[in-house]
This record gives sequence, structure tokens and C-alpha cells, in this order.
Amino acid sequence: RYDVFISFRGVDTRNTFVDHLYAHLTRKGIFSFKDDKRLEKGESLSPQLLQAIKNSRISIVVFSQRYAESTWCLEEMTTIAECRKDLKQIVFPVFYDIDPSHVRKQTGLYQHAFDLHRNRFNHDPNKVVRWTKALVDLTEVVGWDVRNKPEFREIKDIVQEVIKILGHKFSGFADELIGIQPRVEELESLLKLNSTDDEFRAIGIWGMAGIGKTTLASVLYDRVSYQFDASCFIENVSKIYKEGGATAVNKQILRQTMDEKNLETYSPSEISGIIHKRLRNRKFLVVLDNVDLLEQVEELAINSELLGNGSRMIITTRDMHILRVFGAQLSVSHNTCLSYDVYEVPLLNSNDARKLFYRKAFRNEDPTSGCVKLIPEVLKYAQGLPLAVRVVGSFLCTRNANQWRDALYRLRNNPDNKVMDVLQISFDGLHSEEKEIFLHIACFFKGEKEDYVKRILDACGLHPHIGIQSLIERSFISIINQEILMHEMLQELGKKIVRQQFPFQPGSWSRLWLYEDFYSVMTTETGTNNVNAIILDQKVHISEHPRLKAEGLSIMRGLKILIMYHTNFSGSLNFLSNSLQYLLWYGYPFASLPLNFEPYYLVELNMPRSSIQRLWDGHKDLPCLKRVDLSNSKYLVETPSFAGCRILERLDFTGCMNLSYVHPSIGLLEKLAFLSLEGCSSLVMLVLDGDTASNLYSLKVLHLSGCTQLETISGFSGVSNLEYLDIDQCLSLSTIDHSIGDLKQLKFLSLRDCTNLVSIPESINSMPSLVTIDLCGCLKLENLPLLANMSMSEESNDAIFASAENFDRCYGELISSYYLNSLIFLDLSFCNLSTVPDAIGELRHLERLNLEGNNFVSLPPSMWRLSSLAYLNLAHCSRLQYLPDLQFCATSSGGKYFKMISGSHNHRSGLYIFNCPLLEIAERHNLALSSMMKLIENSCHFRCGLDIVVPGYTVPQWFYHQFAENSSIRITPYMTKFDNWLGFAFCVAFVENCRPATSSSSQYSFSSQLPYPLYLSFESEQMEETFDMPLRLDLNKADGLNTEHLWLIYISRPHCHFVTTGAAVTFKANPDVELKTWGFRMVFEHDISSSFELGTDEVHQQQGYIHVDHVHERSSSKRPEVQLPYNWYVTEEEEKSKILLRYNWHVTEEEEIESREVNVKESLYLSFDIPLRLDLNKGDDGSIAEHLWLIYISRPHCHFVTTGAQITFKAQPDLELKKWGLHMVFEQDISGPFELGTDDARHQCYLDLDHVDESSSRRTHEIQLPYNWYVAEEDIKPKI
Repeated sequence: RYDVFISFRGVDTRNTFVDHLYAHLTRKGIFSFKDDKRLEKGESLSPQLLQAIKNSRISIVVFSQRYAESTWCLEEMTTIAECRKDLKQIVFPVFYDIDPSHVRKQTGLYQHAFDLHRNRFNHDPNKVVRWTKALVDLTEVVGWDVRNKPEFREIKDIVQEVIKILGHKFSGFADELIGIQPRVEELESLLKLNSTDDEFRAIGIWGMAGIGKTTLASVLYDRVSYQFDASCFIENVSKIYKEGGATAVNKQILRQTMDEKNLETYSPSEISGIIHKRLRNRKFLVVLDNVDLLEQVEELAINSELLGNGSRMIITTRDMHILRVFGAQLSVSHNTCLSYDVYEVPLLNSNDARKLFYRKAFRNEDPTSGCVKLIPEVLKYAQGLPLAVRVVGSFLCTRNANQWRDALYRLRNNPDNKVMDVLQISFDGLHSEEKEIFLHIACFFKGEKEDYVKRILDACGLHPHIGIQSLIERSFISIINQEILMHEMLQELGKKIVRQQFPFQPGSWSRLWLYEDFYSVMTTETGTNNVNAIILDQKVHISEHPRLKAEGLSIMRGLKILIMYHTNFSGSLNFLSNSLQYLLWYGYPFASLPLNFEPYYLVELNMPRSSIQRLWDGHKDLPCLKRVDLSNSKYLVETPSFAGCRILERLDFTGCMNLSYVHPSIGLLEKLAFLSLEGCSSLVMLVLDGDTASNLYSLKVLHLSGCTQLETISGFSGVSNLEYLDIDQCLSLSTIDHSIGDLKQLKFLSLRDCTNLVSIPESINSMPSLVTIDLCGCLKLENLPLLANMSMSEESNDAIFASAENFDRCYGELISSYYLNSLIFLDLSFCNLSTVPDAIGELRHLERLNLEGNNFVSLPPSMWRLSSLAYLNLAHCSRLQYLPDLQFCATSSGGKYFKMISGSHNHRSGLYIFNCPLLEIAERHNLALSSMMKLIENSCHFRCGLDIVVPGYTVPQWFYHQFAENSSIRITPYMTKFDNWLGFAFCVAFVENCRPATSSSSQYSFSSQLPYPLYLSFESEQMEETFDMPLRLDLNKADGLNTEHLWLIYISRPHCHFVTTGAAVTFKANPDVELKTWGFRMVFEHDISSSFELGTDEVHQQQGYIHVDHVHERSSSKRPEVQLPYNWYVTEEEEKSKILLRYNWHVTEEEEIESREVNVKESLYLSFDIPLRLDLNKGDDGSIAEHLWLIYISRPHCHFVTTGAQITFKAQPDLELKKWGLHMVFEQDISGPFELGTDDARHQCYLDLDHVDESSSRRTHEIQLPYNWYVAEEDIKPKI
């Protein structure tokens, strides 16, 4: 409990030496006991005093002239001598104003004192004998003779020696803190106290309120302050500064460093002068706690120029911005980059939070089972915030389980005031706009994407870029993976602030976020002008609830944000707040907006799937409107006049199937960048170059896909900066206006499935920026310009997609043209090609070639010259019989603009030979694996991976381990132990079920929710996420016959993210596909560096074997276990009970409660077998012989310890296992003699091993054994 106990005679030293010694120890953070108020009555020490002596690490005995006269002092001294002998306590004797020899030999005053004691206690002579012996023992210890020496210097030496002995680990409260040690050590390393450069350094400690910044700084100060000439810890600087300014803080510095008491008569300048005079060039440590304004640091009299070399400053704050600016100022003032670090205080991890909660909630008592079950809920509520864990734990202490449940319910709805009061202080320090942003995030936007939230807040004029950054710097929010996150306590604070003035009147709150509150306000019509935001969760389907009267919204005239989904309203909406700035009403149920709706400050109007017929009539001034989304509003017949909306940037009318008229005022929108009329199937004409069209110079993206009635698009010159033009499936379009050549900035042009398009104008040659043109499905296209200008740069001819019945006669000339010598992507799918010209071999840079659905019989031999080819699609080439040698390359370098291409295109490298029934069997042999090997050789540059589809019905033996159709295997992080692995290869055999063929080319006709026929599926066991890799094939284009194929997938090592967390791997299929078998292999360097024969097993002689757990979904029958070479993985199909050896062996009692329930299914799945290499067939006549097999594995090869492992012995039927055991070998085991059978470690610490018998249930039973011994039960079935 104490660092130092001081024994002294008060009349000699209380007001002199001892007081000074005690003060110096205290300043250095050393927790000392000095009995100032004791009355030396009686002959026995009080129990409290005896306990204080025993609980101290060091005792200082101050021998003075009258020390021996006090029987009380002699009893103290004797107890200290006993603690020195029995408890190894350190004792420092100090001789004050007396000759040490008089004390040691009991002469002079000490002889006189002991003579009196012998006379007084002649009936108990042993008492004096004990005192005499203790005195002799203690005086033999080297101590301090402080006679005739400077007292201050001697005290300093004593304190330094105390610090040296303690090793800077003072008692105080640090020992009681949980999880503090690693954090303090990290901070200590940032201080760099052992640095030789001796420059001034500063660190910031940053974190949210209640996270323990002050506590952490206090412990750090206690540990290091002794190393400085002077030090001070100014607690709660913000409060001191607000009450008395910088002068009040400066006075605190003087009081702590110079023991100055009376400072009230000094002026601020005099205070600063004293600090400058007394602290200049001294090695100084200062802690400024809870700084919330930069001025609180800037205006202090201490600074980096004043203080001496080796000085340190520690600042704790909730505001990161203060620390950043302070660090920048340090660098400027010294004209150098001074050492300055910021430490972000983390929340408690789950183990530390649990320990702290146990300490506060249960003290030293055992928790009841009912309470233990509720602990996870409590810790989830606190979310690792130390203040919350402490407060809630203390509140629940001594209460029963029922009271815990009530308390948890109450805390969720009304958080504890002690926690909220601390957090409220942080909120009060925010700027008014930052407060609004914080409340919006707390009520609506926790977990939402940052860009989405900023868009809404920006529409409300809240300047989110600076506001959100400020909230991050002040620890209110954090952004991870572009999502805004907030601690549960802070979110509750925000909601409490919204509700606090009218706790039971939601109609008077500023924000409504729960449907229950919204329903109450709407049905009772109690809304007020206070309500400025209503955002209901998208998951809440209001249509499933009773109909609401729309009049309830008309009352809330202060509404600025309204976001609702799937609404179900009755009546009419006569009024909607004109204060609205952001409106998203999914499924708006009315035919028009209210007539008097004049939202002058409205920035976004979003009403997808609405019942709107006309948005508004005539002219409407909306000078702030930037976005309009009426997508899938099937009743909309025309767009309104946009003359009053001059700053519109985005218009989305996607799926408005009855839209037939676009108001010409759209040409006035000079800031319009995005326009979508996709799926507007009633639109007949679109004119882009009217009298005002030249104002559309900001338009970058124009979607016209699916405008099936569109006959004319004219005036492209009015949108000259257009970059993306999508005119897919415009079935009535026969020609393209020649003005398309004016689109000098156009990069992507898609005319896919324009089935009546006959020609493309020659003016397309004057489009120098064109990167991609897609003509797939243009069945009547008769000519294609040579696209000469596409060769002006290598970036200008990335891709061409074409498909036409009449294209067969002109594409050969196109391909042979030198204009396409840099072409990277060529799509000639379904072009009815009967031959592929030999000139295709000249496209040396071609990486992706799609020849799907053509009628050629063979490919030209020149294909081998396509050295850059990484993807070839020959699916549905029903007449294909022969293939040339293909030089696949996986180092794809193009694709800069692939992200602009429709998602229906497969961007993985690979080979697709699907539904090619005439392909020679000889061509199929080894085709899959040989193609894969060529691609794997240069796999380091893969962007996505590679897959191959070829005819076949048997998974090659190269995929050594194979499974039934619905099997799954588990891949674990242990596989990364091997250094030379390259990736994972998978292969599945599947057959297309017999069904009628269809000519559909756009959508799959699958009844299942799976849009693709087949998936390789990875399910993460830690992240609870699933990643599916689809086979991108359209089975509707097949002939409907039962065809068998193989799908091979290779995933290179950089993309094997599933290995880091572990994953269950399986194949999933649509009902139209039947899985047969599948297999996989972990690919190593030697697998592709040397030749191999398919079907052989050249690696059977490798040493070491690996196993993978395997679960079959359909059957629980026992299957035999197989062993394979070290780079293969096998399944263990039966789920067996196991004993789990944990790598975190030593657990606390608190942790033990959780660890007794072990989920074996989630333990290590990768196993390593060491075989006994004996041939039993060469034995004698078969007589029974008993043997021992001993195995030793040295530490460098015990890889299984790092992750934990299950250990067992397995035997063939010819062998019977009797008993087995193991021993963890330590140095002492081999450094001296030992007796077998003895148990010399019986009293050492113990190691817990979880043990499960196979015949028992999943519940584990723990056994305890000496720490370096492991013994299995007689039954050979269990594992450890």
C-alpha cells in the first residue's frame, strides 16, 4: 500500500528533517506513511500502524537523540527488523544529530535509555533483548549520517536511492488500474527520456471525455518526475484558466515547483518574471491537463525557449486541433522539426473492460450466474469507456439479477447522469454549427457513409467539411472505411440533449428518428415548429403500419430535413414546410406537390418511385436546387420548367416509362453535369441544340439506354463536353446524327442492342478522345468507319465492342488496319463470323478478346503471336473444332477505362470454352491445366484473378483433394507459415440441366436469387462476411442439352485475403446447374517451375502432412481419413470431439468464466501429422509385442504453439494404442539429474487443458496438471 514508512521520534525531528524528507518524497510521487498525529500511549503498536509497516516496500528509520527513550519507537523498529528478515523489506537507517556508534553500541544517551527500560521491564527481560537485537541488526545496514552536512542535499540523496530501489514503480493508485501498464510504457517511450540530444520534447495525450487521459498522465508523471530538476502537474487547466486566466495557471506552477504560498500580492508580470528567473535553463517536467483552448498553452510563462535541455511537456486534451497547431508552432519557433508526438488513448479492450467491471461490480465476492449472463449486455452498453464501466459497475454492485435487468433497461433509455455530465462538458465547448452536426449524427447518421452525410449537411448550410473534421479532432466521432462512427455514450448524449427540454413531448423535439415517436406526433397532430428534421430508418416500412393523415406534416413549418421511405398516407398534403433544404421521400404518394410549396432554400429534391404526374406547373424559383431524382416515377408524363433552377447539377428520370416530353428549358442549366433518361420508353425525340442548348457545356454524362421509342437525337453540338454517352437498347433508332462528331471530349460510346441501327456517321472519326465504343447487338449495322483518329494515342483505342449480322464482311479490314495497333480490348461476340482472319495476330497489345457466339470452325495459327493475351472467350461457338497453341500472358496492363464498361463483361483473366460440343477430345486433354499454368507463371500482376471454363467431366488429379458436390472446407491462417506458396487453385465439374433453349441475351431466366449459374464462395469465420466469385456465363444462350464442363479458378497470393481470417470454402449453384465434384490445391513455386504429368503423384515422398477439417452437408456417416503430402489439404469429414490446447494458457479467474465453454468448431483446423515410419509387415510371426514411441520437437519447430493446436495419436487397425503422454521440456529438465516418477513440480504453477471425450457432449471439462507436464487419460480417444 505504501512505498515508504518513516519511523521517527516526533520531539526530535517532526518539524525539521522528517517533514522535509516527507515533502520531497511526496513531490516525487512516492507514497509515504508518516504518523503525524499519533499519541505514544501504551506499549503496543496499533493494528493500523503494524499493517502500514508490513505493507510498505521500504522503511526509513530516523535515529535521533531521544529515539531510544520511546518504547513506541522501539516497537516500530523491532517490527521493521522482523519485516526485513521475513518479508525482505528494504531498510534505510538515518542518523540525525547523533553518532552512529552510540546507537550501534548503545552508549551515551542510548545506554541511559536502555538501562531505564531494563529496570522498568525487569519482569519481562525478553522485551528489552528483542529491542537490543533489532537495534544491532538495523545499525549494521549501510545508512546516512546527516550530522554537520547540508540537510537538503542529504534528503535528495536519500530520495534518489529510494527511487532507484523502487524502480520507478511507485504504489499510489497505479497498481489498482487495469490495462494501464502497456499504455504508460508506450507514452514513456514517446518521451525519449534516455535520448542523448537533450532537446525539448512534448507529447499530447488525446481522447474522448471519460477515456482516462488524466489518469494516464498522472501515472506517467509519477513514474518519470524524479528524473527532472523540477516538475508540476496542473490538473484541469481549462477550469483554472476560465476562472483566473493564464496568471492563475502560472501561480499553480509556482506553488508546485517552488512551494510558494503567498502569491496574491504579485502582478501577472511579476509572476511571469519569477517563473523566468527560477525555472530558466532547468530540466523541467510540466503536465497541462484538460486543455481546451490553444491560448491556455500559448499564454503561459513557460515555453520551450525558457526551459533547459531535456525538459518535457505533456498536454492532455479532447481537441486534436490544439495539439496539431502547438506542434507546428514548436517547429516554427525553433526553425526545426522538434520531436512532438500525439498518443490517442484507446478504449478498453474486452478483457480489460471485463476485469474493471468485475472489480467494481463484485468487489471480492463471487458473481451469481444470473448476473454473469447479463455482463455482455453491460459491457456492450459501456463499449470500453472506462468512466462508463466504472460508474455502471459501481451502480450494479450488491444488486441481484432482476435489479440488473431493470437497471439495463433504464440505462438504455436514460443514461447515467455521472457519465452524461462529463460528456456534456465536451459538447458545451462546441461551435453552434458543430453542435448541430453532432446532434444530426447522433440521431440519424451513425454508421452512414461520410459522403452521403456531408451531402445532406451541406444542403443545410452546416459546412460539414470543417465541422466533421472538428468533431473528429475533438473525439466525438471517427471515420473508418468511409463510415461515420460514434461511441454509444456520445450518441445517447445527443439524443438526451434533443429530448431533455420536453422529455415526453416528441412533437416539440428538434429531431424525430424513431417511427413510434413520428407515429405519435402524426396521429395526435402535436407537431410544432421546433421539429426541423425527420429521418426515419430505411428499414422501417411505414406502408406496413396504419395509414397516417398527411395533415400532420403541414403543422411542422420549421422542417428543414425530411427523409422517409415507403410511406402510407391518407388525405391530401396541403402544405409542406417552405424551410425544407433536403427532401427525400421514397414512394411519395401524391400526384403533385402542394401548390403553395415554395422551398427557396431547397438543395435536393429526391422522390424515387413516387406517384408524381407533374412536379410543378409554370415557373418556380428554386435558386438553391442542385439535384432532382424522380427515378422510376411511372406516372410522370413531362418534366417541369427549369428556368428558376439555374444551378441544377443532376437530373435523374431513370425508369419514368410514361415520360414523353422534356421541357426545352433544360438547355438553360449551364451547371448540369448528369442527365439520365434511361428507361423512358415513351420518349420519342430529344433535341439538344435548341436556342438555349449551348448552355449545357457542363454536361458530362448522358444516359439514354432503354428509350425504346426514341427515334431522333439531334444537336450533339450543344453538349460538346460530354464524356459518357449511353444509347443502349434504343430499338427505334436507325441513324445517328452527324453532329455526334462534335463530341471532342467523348470517351465512352455505347450503342449496344440498337437492333435497327443501320449506319454510323463518318464524323465519328473526328472524336479524338474516344476510348470505348460498344456495338454489340447492332444486328443491322452495315458499315463501320475505320476509326482512324482512335490511334492518336495509345490510350485512345482501349476497346471496341461489335456485333452485327452483316459485320462479317468488314471486320477483317478493320482488324488489319494499322489504326488499331494499340488495341487492348476487342469484343466481336455474336457477329456471325465464319472465320477469324489471320491478321488478328498483328494486334500485339491485345489483352482481352471476346469471340463468343460465332460460327468459325477453328482459330488461325497467328493467334500464338498474341503475346499479351490474358482473356479469351469462345463460349457458344457451336462449330468450333480445333484450337491453336495459345501464349497466354497474365500481366494485363490496360483497362484504364474498364470501370466505364458495363458490368456484364468479365474483367478477370482466363479462358472460356463453353458449349462448344464439336471441339475435338484431343483438344480438350490437358487444355484446362496447361492454360492455367501459362497464366499462373506471370500471375503477380493480376487485378482480380483468373478462371477457365472448358469441356470436361472429371476434375484433374492435379487437384489432389476432391469433394462431393455440397462439401465445404476450411482454410486457416496457419497456411501462411509456408513462404513459397503462390496462391490457391480450385476446380469444379458441373453439368447444365436439360431445359428449353432461349434467345434472351440480356437477363438470365433463373428462378433462384442467384443471378449467375455458379459461385465459388468464401465465408469468413471471424468477420461474418461472405465473398462470392461468380461464373459469368449466360446459360440461356446454350443449346439446352446436358453438357459437362470444368470451371478452374486460380487466386494469387496477394488476393487471398480470406487466409488472414480463415474461411469456409464451397461451391454454390443455381438450380439450372448440377455440381458433380470439386477439388483444390495450394500452389507452390515448384508446382509451376518444373514439368509434370497429370495424374501422377510426384510429391508422395515429401515429408510432413497437412489436414483440413471437412464438413459434408448431406451425410454424417464416418469417412476414412487420408494423408497427403505437406502442400495438400485433406478433410476430416466427421466432426469429432476434441481437447483444445490454448496458447493463452494462464488466465485470471474473471477470464476463466468465459473460457470454460470452448467452441471446438472454431478452433484450429489445419493439422500436421508426424508418421511412425515402420513396416509392420516385416515383423516376426505376429506375436504380441509392446513398444514405446518417443518424439521430441524442438522449440524452433513448434509452430503449432503460436496459434494453439489439438494433439492426438492416430493408429491403423493393426495397432492398439494403450496410453500416451507429453512433457514440455525446460532447461532445468536437462541441466541436472532427475528421478523418473517423481513430481518435483507439484507446487509449481498449473496449466489449464480443455478436455473432451468423444463420447461426451460439446461441453469441455478442465484438468489441471503441473505446469510442465501433460498427461492424457487412459482412454486413447481424447485429444489435447
